[in-house]
Amino acid sequence: MAVMSMAGEAEVKSSSKRDGFELLGLPEISLRELSARAELLKRTDRKYLVPDRTVVEMVGFLCDIGACALTIDGLQTFGYLSDYYDTLDFALYRAAATKRRRRFKLRSRVYLDSGLHFMELKTRSGRGQNVKDRLRLEDVRSKDYFYRGDPAEPLKRSEVLRWAAKLLVRRGVTATHREGFRTLASLVPSSRSYYRRSTLCLPDDSRLTIDQGLVLAGPGEVSGFEFPEVVVETKSSGRTSDVDRWLWSRGIRPSRVSKYAIGTAIVHPELPANRWHSTMTKLGLRR
Repeated sequence: MAVMSMAGEAEVKSSSKRDGFELLGLPEISLRELSARAELLKRTDRKYLVPDRTVVEMVGFLCDIGACALTIDGLQTFGYLSDYYDTLDFALYRAAATKRRRRFKLRSRVYLDSGLHFMELKTRSGRGQNVKDRLRLEDVRSKDYFYRGDPAEPLKRSEVLRWAAKLLVRRGVTATHREGFRTLASLVPSSRSYYRRSTLCLPDDSRLTIDQGLVLAGPGEVSGFEFPEVVVETKSSGRTSDVDRWLWSRGIRPSRVSKYAIGTAIVHPELPANRWHSTMTKLGLRR
């Protein structure tokens, strides 16, 4: 069933909640063009929990301002599967929960429609910006990985450990390579997320992602907590985007939404919710 946007020029084509939706009527942009215009490996992220009906209105606004939708082989929504890692005592989670100035997050990400597989290291700079680095691994057969892949397997690769340890030193997270190796060697799978994502490029060259059907689960699991709302994220070099201001004008303010942190807290309810308590309370996960 297709639902027309408020502007009447773009529409959201809905299927099941798990499958996500397709954006229709927005100009297309290729991955190469998007990377050239808005790579944003150093960026400021703002996340929002947005009801479905507001997403429909937002698509009309995006059409009006000339946003472009990432389109690959005719598709504008894509499946993501991410496995997150932490130490047995959840040192990475606790560093994020206590807002440690220099911290990192490591995940394995599979793009389910293509089978592309990356390790992704996200570090937090002293100025509060996120820096993301990626290492491409061998492509996987998506369905095989989705149901039977071992999330711990990438951590057994020496090239992954060398790559990540080098970057931890370069980003100022650890003082030495030995310290980085020791930290990385202590990591184990902690949680998993999967969802359908649409990515848009805004006229000011900032990015916008729309994640629908988000499910947070335990390591290697295929079912878990399903988010009742759409997660919208703006990614800019620092200044607020047109979409940020549009959402604010409708009373929707940024929420602390971390797929890794909330997923870890769901799987391990003994952990303190800290910065994500209000979001988890809104979702009915904490009281």
